[in-house]
Amino acid sequence: MKQAIKKKVFTKPSTNDIRAKLGLKASKENMVVSSAEKPIEFITMPEAFSEATKLPGIPMGVTTIIHGHSNTGKSLLKNCLIASAQAKGVLVVLYETENNFSFPFAISCGMKATPEYGDVEVEDVDEETGEIVGTHIEKRIVDYETNNFIYYDSDILANLYGDIDHSTGKRGSKKRSVPVIEDIAYSMNEILDLQEQGEIQQPILFMWDSVGSIDCYKSYVSKSSNSMWNAASLSVAFNTLLNNRIPTSKKVSRPYTNSFVCVNKVWLDSMSSPMAAPSLQMKGGASLLYSARLTILLGGTIKAATKRLTATSKGETYTYGLTTKIKVVKNQLDAPYNLTYEGTFCCVPDGMIPEERLDEYKKKNASVILAQLKKQLEEKGKDSNSITEDDIQYSEVEGDD
Repeated sequence: MKQAIKKKVFTKPSTNDIRAKLGLKASKENMVVSSAEKPIEFITMPEAFSEATKLPGIPMGVTTIIHGHSNTGKSLLKNCLIASAQAKGVLVVLYETENNFSFPFAISCGMKATPEYGDVEVEDVDEETGEIVGTHIEKRIVDYETNNFIYYDSDILANLYGDIDHSTGKRGSKKRSVPVIEDIAYSMNEILDLQEQGEIQQPILFMWDSVGSIDCYKSYVSKSSNSMWNAASLSVAFNTLLNNRIPTSKKVSRPYTNSFVCVNKVWLDSMSSPMAAPSLQMKGGASLLYSARLTILLGGTIKAATKRLTATSKGETYTYGLTTKIKVVKNQLDAPYNLTYEGTFCCVPDGMIPEERLDEYKKKNASVILAQLKKQLEEKGKDSNSITEDDIQYSEVEGDD
């Protein structure tokens, strides 16, 4: 009698079984291998921004670029973003390499900062001769106390990182008096290391104003500003940050979602297509642009294309704001936020407002505008006592190119 032969039954491993054998299967205790991302979150911006762009604000966990010609509202948008991030509990780290950050302006836009006063020696100058005749001590603002805000300007960056030779990565005895591109990337990595070590326990928003304002280390050493070297250093120094450390913070396994927003200087390229209109290009090359998920253009392409908001009385004109365009140029956010809209908003001393609310703003701030007109008249030795709010004539004037 023949004996029955038992056949071995093979079970095809599931994908989850394969992932587990490769060490890729997440568990409750080990979420570090998860590929899932958190739901998209925004740093909420003012109503004027949302109405114009159809976005709730600036997205977290990605790189965003803000660019445009001079005097198109970039600094105001930056200040409003700082205020919103602070309110959300996000740590703002600002690299201000243009060195024109105004704390009073930022505070008027909602930023939380308290002036700290100290004794400052002030020179006494003879108004007639211009000669220094002595000194005296005055109480003046010497610093600002802030929450959820860390500030770096060129002096601070050079003081902290000026002894680094970025060709070797080693610190030396010589110290630069100016920052270089690599200093900012070094600082960002240093801060992210602190977050990973538990020394920083909150999301971080890195902001750089602006790309194109400083050179790379190689340009510094050669004492010549070489745009190709600068572009290459941006690509190399920020590669890990833009393609790894910032975007991976969106994973569910990461406790904090970090973001990078940079204001980018621009230039007009009229040589690539001599017969066509000049194209708007970003200083520093396209490496940051390729990594950005969202890019926003303020103003026009060929020129600023803004309108100055003016108030006039007795021949004296006070500019109290401007109307600017805002356009989402590139949007690689997930649906339903992958929108590319264009609109306008008004930049005023205390923030941004929708264009349709301009008349309401003028009525509410008529006394402030009147005070500024009177001040300008008095500085020119003109009579300002007879001016009233009813005498003010408002208009919109095409901005400078």
